Amino acid sequence: MAAEIATVERALIPQQRCFRSAAGVGVHVDGAELHRINKWLFDSGLRILAQIHSHPTDAYHSDTDDEYALATAVGSLSLVVPDFATGPADLSQTAVYRLNKAGKWMAVPHAAVNRLIEIVD
Repeated sequence: MAAEIATVERALIPQQRCFRSAAGVGVHVDGAELHRINKWLFDSGLRILAQIHSHPTDAYHSDTDDEYALATAVGSLSLVVPDFATGPADLSQTAVYRLNKAGKWMAVPHAAVNRLIEIVD
């Protein structure tokens, strides 16, 4: 059986509120916005394949990233770009995680990332 190829058709930037706390910086997407996104996805016949966000320094999936992911389907990808994405698009510097059947975000080895993702200009 051939692997399924999914193409990103749209990018969605949810309405969000930025915050700073003793633990660092982050964003919050409220329930009304999550509802709006999910209704739009359903009405459009689309689904979230991946989420992309950035951290101020290193690229890694934090406990908050695990707990409050917008992409929730098994097999979804979560990309974390370092340094608030100030550099060029570079998958070798991006931490990539995939949601498994147990609901855990697992790091994708760098050697496998280019087989999963192709950036086309």
